[in-house]
Amino acid sequence: MWASVIAVLGTLAGVALASATQLWAERRTRADRQRQEIAESVHELLGAVITYRKQYWLSIADLREGRSQSREDRVALYRARSEVTRAIDRLALATADPALRTPASAAVWSAIELADIPLGPVTDGRFADEVEAALAEGRERSRNAHTVLRNAATVYIQRLSRGVRRD
Repeated sequence: MWASVIAVLGTLAGVALASATQLWAERRTRADRQRQEIAESVHELLGAVITYRKQYWLSIADLREGRSQSREDRVALYRARSEVTRAIDRLALATADPALRTPASAAVWSAIELADIPLGPVTDGRFADEVEAALAEGRERSRNAHTVLRNAATVYIQRLSRGVRRD
């Protein structure tokens, strides 16, 4: 009789161990998928912000060189802005954690708000001094926000890789 009890307990222990191992593997797979989704989302967002900033600065260079902004230039800038929106939406669906969403929002808005700088006329390839100062400040702010997001994402993804879940 004791042999039967031991056999049953051994079987139950084996089933429990197999179930625990399967549960651990499923959780690990889910965590890996989430980590990958967040990494891809941040990468897409950083790329979209870079593209938007590039389009913006190309339009500024054209204005400084005396060329007016063409319809194609405006379309390219609006398309780039739409890609930024799409990318931030993807990240928002991947995580609700403010550790990522706050710097992501700052990176997006620091780039988009460049277009809010009133430009005025160009003289000898330059805007007025206060406009040039605002453009330089906006450029620095958007670069810094980009770096902050990249660094926050690196820390966040490393934490996920170690199994520290934030949301």
